[in-house]
Amino acid sequence: MRIGSGLLCGHVLQRQPNGARTVVTGSCNCSGTVTVTVYRKEKIARGFNKKAAGQSEAGRFTATISGLPAGGPYTVELACGGARIVVDDVFVGDLWLMAGQSNMQGMGNVADADSPHPLVRNFSMARRWELARDPLHFLEESPDPVHCALPLSPREASRAKKRAVKGVGVGVPFGKLMLQRTRVPQGLIATAHGGTSMDDWAPALKDRGGSSLYGSMTLSLTAIGQPISGVLWFQGEDDCREGRVAVYTAKMQELVSAVRRDLGQPKLPWIIAQIGRSVGPYQDLPAPWVSRVQEQQRRFPESIAQCDVVPTIDLEIEDTGHVSARAFPVLAQRMARVAARLAYGDRAEKPAPQPVSARFFDAARGNGAEVEVRFKNIVEGLTSSGLPQGFALVDRAGRSLQRIYKTLLAGDRARLYLDGEAVSLMRVMYGYGQNPVCNVCDGRGMAIPAFGPLAITGLPPFSDFVLKWRVTPVCPGEAIADMPRPSEDDQAIDREFRDKFVTVHPEWVGKSGHVAFFGDVIAGEDMDAEFHFGYDGPVRVWVGTQEVYADPHGTNPIVPDAHRIAVRLKPGRSPVTVLMALNNGRAWGFCLRMQRPGYDPATDPMFPQPWQ
Repeated sequence: MRIGSGLLCGHVLQRQPNGARTVVTGSCNCSGTVTVTVYRKEKIARGFNKKAAGQSEAGRFTATISGLPAGGPYTVELACGGARIVVDDVFVGDLWLMAGQSNMQGMGNVADADSPHPLVRNFSMARRWELARDPLHFLEESPDPVHCALPLSPREASRAKKRAVKGVGVGVPFGKLMLQRTRVPQGLIATAHGGTSMDDWAPALKDRGGSSLYGSMTLSLTAIGQPISGVLWFQGEDDCREGRVAVYTAKMQELVSAVRRDLGQPKLPWIIAQIGRSVGPYQDLPAPWVSRVQEQQRRFPESIAQCDVVPTIDLEIEDTGHVSARAFPVLAQRMARVAARLAYGDRAEKPAPQPVSARFFDAARGNGAEVEVRFKNIVEGLTSSGLPQGFALVDRAGRSLQRIYKTLLAGDRARLYLDGEAVSLMRVMYGYGQNPVCNVCDGRGMAIPAFGPLAITGLPPFSDFVLKWRVTPVCPGEAIADMPRPSEDDQAIDREFRDKFVTVHPEWVGKSGHVAFFGDVIAGEDMDAEFHFGYDGPVRVWVGTQEVYADPHGTNPIVPDAHRIAVRLKPGRSPVTVLMALNNGRAWGFCLRMQRPGYDPATDPMFPQPWQ
């Protein structure tokens, strides 16, 4: 007898409520009834002593083995007449598909690899069952061109694996944790390939077989011939690029649906690792693109049923962008918690943490203004190793504001204290930028995810300070009260000021005269607005050709927002002109921002803003 499919040496069968089931096919030179006998430690398993399982005729046989209880290793003997075949090391437990790119493939140092366990098995890239020992994803032994053009022989592959320096991933520690939870054998299915995008994993490429990632994955699943407990997915770095970010969620939804459809498991759990820190490989990519993929990933559970996403933003990396071997047990613990809830219905396990809301509060109790971020799915409160780090406030263009001077954790909330005025439309992020330092977890060791930009409610309805102006040189004359509105000419140069203060004081010291500033604001519709204005010298202000404010006696000190100027803005750009006397070198400058009374800048798009 020779087996063609359905049962391999070392096979892990998926446990079922009524026992595992597999259909074994192959060739046989005898005809008649095919029987199955199952041994466990040289004793015949109850109910499996020459149990009729199928028929053999015309040189082919089919046998159905069913009702095999969880456990193993078993020895399975198939017999028909005088023909027989024995398959050793058959297990019944849980199967997990591992897919994605390099962080799932595993790039950790083999010197720090977790020790194997005899009841945790791996279905290798060569489509052979073996002890799960890193590296699990060894591309050079795959028969599929998508992974390797010239695969190594089994002997060569075995030698190469022993010499491997890199290749540790999440599989082995995850399998051991699930074994500890369930007390049944665990089978891992290796299909990941580094440096791959969602386009590379497209289900539409299935018909290419081993020349596509989806096709290769399907061939492995077909060879196993079993339902599975869940999918472990870690991918996304290669989609942090222009043209890919916008469609990332849609492609992930397509992939999940296709795998569930092809396996006939519409509720198949997906346990997804959010991409984490990178230092080198993606430093040429704008940070917002990386954040946009992370934000989409952490929101997958909103649109993909039976799915959860675990964070990696706080984990140690081995090189410039790969999780280290020493950190994979931490990730494995997080994935195991999620898997226990999704695959086994363990309601003692909560989903991964998620931000719920962010709200602004004015300064109180001796502290600065505060942004309070509230989370859900927090177990035993938020905590950190050392001072909490990782939060950032960004403006509407995604630039870091560097405003947080203190972070306090309290239960399910993080309180971020600001060292200055709130910026209109500012938002909160976690894990922002290249190689962020993040160390906030809950009591079970589950980190909060990279997220944002998350809208902040309760912000005062101010625009940003207007900091881009075209500025003239110092012109003669301090008596600006009777001067006509200045007209912009070629002598005015573009200048961008820092923080909230428009000042060229170093150029004014010891001088007399006046300077004109020309800027713009933009409004989405006709609207009433207020300029909030502070200054320390004689000033006049025009919107368009209309003078809206004058104080020929202005002097030090400057008080931001000290004066309110009612203005009417038309749709589009409105030119703003500020004429300021130097007050014989004693003036420094001014601060100007806008407010639309009665409107919330976090929700109303029709809000006046400095022209960018």
